[in-house]
Amino acid sequence: MMKWLRRKILDLKISYKLMGVYLLVTAVPIIFVGVYLNLSMRNVVLNNAIFETESNLDKIKIQLETMLNRITDISDLIYLNRDIDALLNGEYGSTFDVYNAYSQYPVFDDYLKYYDEIENIQFYMTNQMITNSHFIYANEAIQAEGWFREAIDKQGKISWIIKAEHWTGQQYLTLTRAVYDHQSRLLGVLNIYVAPDKMKELADVDTHDVYIILDEQQIVYSQSEQLLFRYPGFISARPETDAKNVLFDHHYRGEDVKISLHRLQPTKALTNEIQIATIIPVESLMEQPNEIFKRGYWIMFTALAISILAFHIFIKTFHSRINTLKLAMGRVARGKFNIKPSIVGKDEIGEAYDELYQTSQSIQKLIDEVYVHKIKEERWHRQQKESEFKMLSSQINPHFLYNTLEMIRMKAIVNKDKEVAVLIQKLSKMMRSALERTDRPVPLIDEMDLVVTYLEIQVMRFGEKLNYSINVNGDVSNYRVFPLLIQPLVENAIIHGLEPKVGMGELIITITEHEQHLEIDVEDNGIGMDQERLDHIRRTLADGDHFDGKRIGIRNVYQRIQLYYGKAYGLTISSLVNQGTKIKVTLPIIE
Repeated sequence: MMKWLRRKILDLKISYKLMGVYLLVTAVPIIFVGVYLNLSMRNVVLNNAIFETESNLDKIKIQLETMLNRITDISDLIYLNRDIDALLNGEYGSTFDVYNAYSQYPVFDDYLKYYDEIENIQFYMTNQMITNSHFIYANEAIQAEGWFREAIDKQGKISWIIKAEHWTGQQYLTLTRAVYDHQSRLLGVLNIYVAPDKMKELADVDTHDVYIILDEQQIVYSQSEQLLFRYPGFISARPETDAKNVLFDHHYRGEDVKISLHRLQPTKALTNEIQIATIIPVESLMEQPNEIFKRGYWIMFTALAISILAFHIFIKTFHSRINTLKLAMGRVARGKFNIKPSIVGKDEIGEAYDELYQTSQSIQKLIDEVYVHKIKEERWHRQQKESEFKMLSSQINPHFLYNTLEMIRMKAIVNKDKEVAVLIQKLSKMMRSALERTDRPVPLIDEMDLVVTYLEIQVMRFGEKLNYSINVNGDVSNYRVFPLLIQPLVENAIIHGLEPKVGMGELIITITEHEQHLEIDVEDNGIGMDQERLDHIRRTLADGDHFDGKRIGIRNVYQRIQLYYGKAYGLTISSLVNQGTKIKVTLPIIE
């Protein structure tokens, strides 16, 4: 058994031997120690902190719910009390009678006296009466405010909002609801302001930072006054769930934290929700476990030292043969393939050397038979392309062409043939623009100017049979595209789509600006094509080996877009027989 095992080990590849020693001596202890220290200590500390935090939040939630329910009950008593109806609908002969009536309605003062969770109570009345600390006349400006209109729209239902107190201007968490008399006529809007000191008393516990938030929009309580009534940015990282209690991870103020969020639905408030959140700083909690991690590092270093010693003893046995293999690999890497055919030994090192020798001979053969031939072939193709380009460039002398066209235009003017003169002028402009194009991006407006000139020539050719329109959605004045991407598509639409059509031809060019790309649509109502022809064109779009030197067509436009902008961009074609063809071009935004 031992001999069989020893033979199996010796037959293993060297990489397997090294990996086995590493796993046995180094990796396994490091993995176990690291996993134990990290998972055990982190889980213990975090679970204790989370348990304590959840308990505190549950207590705060219960007390806050009790306080809000008490304020809601007070609003119900005021809402149902008919004394306020008599007070506000009574007839008074003088100012003294009004103040006397106010003094005989001590309900608000009694609530402020016996309920310390209430900061103040104010009633914005619609009747034009004298204003005091509790009863305030709601003039047109007040009635136009959003909170007042919202309370009227809810017709007596309770709303919780952030509102400034009328006299001091200080903001509070406020209960608002519209109040009506026995004949359902509006008396005014009741405001009950929640005392900040009471919320501080509820949330001021020996724990992490506690935040009380209204409708996930504004902080109504925080230990930091600078954060009051601001948007709680950390709440945006919460997961989408309907659970009342949520615990999630977040990166807040430069450190990793855990956020515990409890939701509270105030009684009779159908559209409001209170959130109670606590931020648990993970890094601060891990200061004590880090001390334990340091002790674990000593164990890891010891294991590493043992593994290094084991590797040293193991590798030293094969040092001579490995060094020989290394020197041979160095010679091959420097292009010297005349190494000796073999070394002593038939294990993995010997096999590796044999493979290296065979590889060196194969490389030498490839250099002699393939690489040199490929270089010559590539050079021949490059020279051929350069010759074709020079031949193409020399076919037209631009100055000769411009001068000839100008001479023809002047003769047409002399002969009073204005239509021919305009046609020659547009042709000259188009030819000059096309021949002066380079392989660099040009302004999109210049490219469209070339297209418009071409279309005007076609309109003069076809007369009333051709109509076109250009629609631009967005500001594309600063964008650039590679030249001759749009005009070939327009030309293709006219020649293959509209020219064979019987009746009026329509051509629509639409340029749409999106957030990350431009979309250019060239659509005609021509003869279209059947599905077989459309599939054939789609298959041959990306056929780089198919080249037609006589024309610049859709394939050329597609390949240039792919070459310049990448595989993410290009064009798509859709068509129906006797209904027309639409080509959609997608380009990146280049300013």
